[in-house]
Amino acid sequence: MWCSTYSFSSIAKIMLTTAISTVINVPSAMAIALETKLTKPSPEFISQLPTTAALIYVNPQSGKQGIADGSPNNPYKSITAAIAASPAAGTVIQLAQGTYSTDTGEVFPLKLPVGITLRGEPTLRGANTIIRGSGKYISPSFASQNVALITSNDTRIEGITVTNPETRGTAVWVESSKRVAIANNTFINSNREGLFLTGNAEVNVTDNLFKNNGANGLSAVGSSSGEIRNNFFEDTGFGLAIGQRSRVVVINNNIANNNDGVVISNLAAPTFRNNLITGNRRNGIVILKDRAGYPTPDLGTTINLGQNVFRNNREKDLNNNSGVEQVAVGNELNPQKIAGKISFTGMTPTPAAPLPITSPISSTSTLPNVPRLSPAPAISRPNIQEVIIDRDPVPITPPAIPKVPSSAFIPSSPAPVTNIPQPAAPVTIPIVRATPTPNTAIAPNPAPVSTPINTPTNTANINTPVPYNPTIAALVPQSAKEQFPYLVVIPSADVKVLNKVQSAVPSAKVIPSRFGNIIFVQGYPDRDRAEVLRAIVRSAIGLDARVIHQNNL
Repeated sequence: MWCSTYSFSSIAKIMLTTAISTVINVPSAMAIALETKLTKPSPEFISQLPTTAALIYVNPQSGKQGIADGSPNNPYKSITAAIAASPAAGTVIQLAQGTYSTDTGEVFPLKLPVGITLRGEPTLRGANTIIRGSGKYISPSFASQNVALITSNDTRIEGITVTNPETRGTAVWVESSKRVAIANNTFINSNREGLFLTGNAEVNVTDNLFKNNGANGLSAVGSSSGEIRNNFFEDTGFGLAIGQRSRVVVINNNIANNNDGVVISNLAAPTFRNNLITGNRRNGIVILKDRAGYPTPDLGTTINLGQNVFRNNREKDLNNNSGVEQVAVGNELNPQKIAGKISFTGMTPTPAAPLPITSPISSTSTLPNVPRLSPAPAISRPNIQEVIIDRDPVPITPPAIPKVPSSAFIPSSPAPVTNIPQPAAPVTIPIVRATPTPNTAIAPNPAPVSTPINTPTNTANINTPVPYNPTIAALVPQSAKEQFPYLVVIPSADVKVLNKVQSAVPSAKVIPSRFGNIIFVQGYPDRDRAEVLRAIVRSAIGLDARVIHQNNL
């Protein structure tokens, strides 16, 4: 059966081809089954596409500053200069081989105008065409960021290597841009992510290599959507980190040799089909609990099999810490490497959390939509500020602290592992496939657990033996040599609470603060890894952890 609409890759061919007047796309059976979840361009957008595209040439070696016109014989020297020429929508900026950096006149971050294609060497994934740099970008949802490239609506990036080595550096940032295509690129050696999707971003990410990025290959948060297909995610902290309310569709990817292959958190509802998840040093897929509910990933149902293959993951293939049963039908995995409640039968994915009963809030707090805490005995102590990503993020400025992103997606850097044990014989559950039932809407914010009371106590010589929990400890991001300024703390000094914390983080201890004695769990140089630990302490241990800046102690 012929498809009635063009795929995004077909649209790009229309823009760049003069000889072809009609492009027909025949999707696979899996693509048909998931068609309702994928981002499609509007008919109006298709009708506006030109049959040919204007070309602007850039060459960092032969280009000239100031007198260039972007022609093949007189190329611009920098991408910055090409963008400054205000190219019309539909224009292709063709990059010659070379390195594009501040040394060649680039001013970062580079923001691509609406409808522009930035193209290098698609057949080589940009092996010889490299963009290296970083600049400050004020994100509407995550405040100040270090970014190399920023997209706009209808932009395309293909055939380029992008790297951002700066602290907390992200290669490409997509915030609420629509109909974005990112294809045949290499994202390597960025300090944080290769690609960050947030807001209402709609993106197709196809045939890219994500490797050796300090935190995540790709992060999808906010209400981002689109298709992530045929990519390689290798040798990174988390291959993919999917959180908040993201609903991306992840198909036919190779997710290998990361600390954790995929981490799903908050109220995210991604779909996974036909992925190979192999050789990760801890878990294949981790599903974390959120105090506002839990993620509802579609890992396969009896009417639409997952067909994901899990092999040689060192600890668990599927680690469900969400607190609810998750449905995962028709995947190839090791039954001895499953943690948490997993159902291998089910017509639909796990339903979203029920809508809580709320009451009016009377508060002078500047934080929006913060639920009322349960009453506690009166005690004189200041409030500990924190940012929780259980809804679309809003920038918050605590006193004397610069704005930082609140993200639960930054792990430690990966360490080499040898002698990975071989799993038991895999098991496949064959079920007849059919059309999937769409996921239900995600309901926000059930009533939170009341904050533990901070009661000062004598903590000298606490030597109670603590049973070590290696399963939870494996999820904890490793500490860095520079542990400050972001601290994970628990507003309690109770010995029993401390013992529970030490079951996962043996170095946790009670410290004094201006709030009284509190439990210091661990510190990090960036807030993002601290948020990971906070989420783990809340979901896996059941304690009310907070992230605070050391200046607030």
